Amino acid sequence: MTKREQLLGSWHLTRWDYTVDGEFRGFPMGEDAKGQIIYADDGHMSAILMLAERPRSEATQFHQASPAEREIAALGYVSYGGSWELSDETVTHQVAFALFPNWIGTDLVRTVSWEGDQLVLTALPEITTTGKTVVNRLYWTRAG
Repeated sequence: MTKREQLLGSWHLTRWDYTVDGEFRGFPMGEDAKGQIIYADDGHMSAILMLAERPRSEATQFHQASPAEREIAALGYVSYGGSWELSDETVTHQVAFALFPNWIGTDLVRTVSWEGDQLVLTALPEITTTGKTVVNRLYWTRAG
């Protein structure tokens, strides 16, 4: 099976953690963040990630929500989609649409690796203004 074939399908987030200068620092969306990423054979992809314990809105439709409820809805939520390409050990998500945050027109590059049956997507290291290196890793298990 090729690496591309291994990625195809739907995946559930099992863990999202980050390190600073190689030391574990925590979970950006809590220890039990929820998420799904889908890689379609036609080259399209979509991803949704969120806090498991987001506050529930009283509004039944987004346009009816108060500004405070809309702000709360955006906190702890990432949703985007577009196309994807696999090259050697990296997958590039070419973002065509995004709800939160607005990443439209950006390329999100992730290193692809495996830990047993888990897919591990590692964001390229980010260097902070203080010179520290931050690395995010997302662990996924195949859905169904």
